[in-house]
Amino acid sequence: VASAFIAPASASLPERRQQLARDNTSTDFQLHASADPNKDDASSSAPRICVVGGGFGGLNTALALNDLPWPSDMKPTITLLDKKERFVFLPLLYELCVDDASPEEVAPTFKSLLEGTDIEFVQCGADGVDAKTNTLYASSAPSIDSTKKMPYDALVVATGADLNLASVPGAKEYAIPFYTIEQCYELRKRFNVLDSISESRKGGKPLKVVIIGGGYSGVEMSLNTLERLGEEDKVEVTLVHRGDEILQYATDFNRKTGQESLQRAGIKVMTNTNVAEVMPTDKDDRQSDNDQQCQVKVTSSKSGDESILEADLLIWTAGATSTNTQRGVLNSILPRDESGRLVTGKLMRVRDTENVFAVGDCSRARKVPYAGTAQVAIQQAPVAAWNVFATVMNKRGRRDRSGEEYKLLPFEYLNLGEMMTLGSDDATISSLGGLVQLNGPAASIARRLIYAVRMPTARQGVTAAVESTGRRVSSARQGRQDKKRRKGKLVNWK
Repeated sequence: VASAFIAPASASLPERRQQLARDNTSTDFQLHASADPNKDDASSSAPRICVVGGGFGGLNTALALNDLPWPSDMKPTITLLDKKERFVFLPLLYELCVDDASPEEVAPTFKSLLEGTDIEFVQCGADGVDAKTNTLYASSAPSIDSTKKMPYDALVVATGADLNLASVPGAKEYAIPFYTIEQCYELRKRFNVLDSISESRKGGKPLKVVIIGGGYSGVEMSLNTLERLGEEDKVEVTLVHRGDEILQYATDFNRKTGQESLQRAGIKVMTNTNVAEVMPTDKDDRQSDNDQQCQVKVTSSKSGDESILEADLLIWTAGATSTNTQRGVLNSILPRDESGRLVTGKLMRVRDTENVFAVGDCSRARKVPYAGTAQVAIQQAPVAAWNVFATVMNKRGRRDRSGEEYKLLPFEYLNLGEMMTLGSDDATISSLGGLVQLNGPAASIARRLIYAVRMPTARQGVTAAVESTGRRVSSARQGRQDKKRRKGKLVNWK
């Protein structure tokens, strides 16, 4: 069972779930009832499994749990809880913002994704966890009784990380983060406002956009924003990053490709730079129709020098972090680190617990945390699901066909590569340790097809593939694929 489950990590999650189901259903399990008739009579009722958070980690964990070979008398009640109505495929969120993807492709409802499964979706958050009594306290929702108590036999926490702007004065008032579908539509609205402002400005004064964060999202956002707003000299984009270099965690190929794309586009990059404060623009320079116009005070981490960046639009893509506040699932005795991440081991089980597991950005499985990427969460999900299955089976006194307890599996991350969009018709892909390296229009097409395969369900993958192909064919017919990004002067930003 174990070898079948963790085998090829390079396969898609649906393929691994199907392989696990085939391998396990092709073998007769010899399931033994507990030898002690007085031991935990809960074996007579269906196990209750709660998954909190419907991102990549939570949704895929719930789907994997649903596909595991549960005995007919132990088919669990699986409940997925999330505050939002829709799942968001974050890597394609910008495409939705500029109408290069549809809501059905990027943000399907949980109801549509879970159709045909036995998973119950409840749109609500979590107010707290009583780990001693195995009780989850859920926030108000129509399908939850007035006590808001949800008892569980196993709990999976996959709430992700929050973006905390409170540490930077003024950032919350002026910066637009880019992690949710609401923020996506807000940015689309801001782009439309800037289109009007650009047309009305006298003297050809360019729009000024400041983007915070030099990771994948920041580089992608910089290039795509320039393409969306930029014609000739209509927009200036500045990318601010506190590290020594942008894309520091990317492969050498993707980093080099990204840096060259930024320079070729004329985007100014400020490294070793921290945001100290965000302030309103001086009254004399303020646009009456742009309430997001601001000044960004930045400081050099090397020299300490301060400078002011004018911004018609401030976009915040710097990494989201867990906040160590006593709320949600953290309103509990569950152990966490100084950043608020639940501390687990390789088994994805929260330390000092038997039946609580955590995946994705909200967890820390090793001393140096894994990167907060969808790839990590997707790979952790089936391991956490199996370990929940093994925990519940062992608790109910069930045994595998050899008469032994089910073994929990350690998580081992396999880096399958990375992809990054550099514009509507440009991308870069690096995979298999550098054996596969691709950029340009071919990489852009491959990226969308790969993401279609990585969708949580096969039905959603087909939807994504059809939507993407249809839009590209339509775009090609209208000649939009030949639109070129503005060519600016090379900017030496090192």
